[in-house]
Order: sequence, then structure tokens, then C-alpha cells
Amino acid sequence: MATRSHEDWADLIQQHPASGLTISAFCRLHQVSISTFYARKADMAKTSSPKTAQFVKATLASPTAMTTQAQPSASAQAIHFQHHTGLWTFPSSLPPRYLLEIIKGLQAC
Repeated sequence: MATRSHEDWADLIQQHPASGLTISAFCRLHQVSISTFYARKADMAKTSSPKTAQFVKATLASPTAMTTQAQPSASAQAIHFQHHTGLWTFPSSLPPRYLLEIIKGLQAC
């Protein structure tokens, strides 16, 4: 296999979270040893400039309604993000990886 450039490794490491695969499955798919993946990831973490984390305020839709119900149904629960672009509401059943991508997108706004 050809040697990967710094940019190739950066792309590969950034692709992993969105893939939904375990690290071992991701490395097997891309023909990379797990130890090399972790080593390159650690090297890039050391050399990359620290980024300031931006947070999005998250609130419960209706805390009083949730406390008055014995067992709120999953469909009645929602995730709400207050962002300068508006109030974003998502079903509580939304897979975490999709929610993470949405949050990343909102941070870019």
C-alpha cells in the first residue's frame, strides 16, 4: 500500500466518527492497523492548534410535563437547541451520530 500523506491521515481520522463503525472495523475497512490509527491520531492531536469549543444551549421542552407523567412516551420527548438561528427541535429517537453532525453544522453557522 502507498504511504499516506499527512492530509490523507487527517481525512481518514476525521471520517471515523461519521462512519458509525468501531475503530477495529474502520481500520479493517481502510487496511490500517489499529495501533497505527491511534498513533497517527495522537500525533495529530499534539500538532493541531487548540480549538475553542463552541456550545449550543440545550433545554428540556417541558420539564413540568415530564414530571407530571408517570412514564412519558418516547414520541412525546424531544431535544431542543436554542441557537442564534432559531429554536431547533429533534425527536428523542434521533441517533446520536446524526445529532452530533447537526451540532457540528450549527457551530459553523
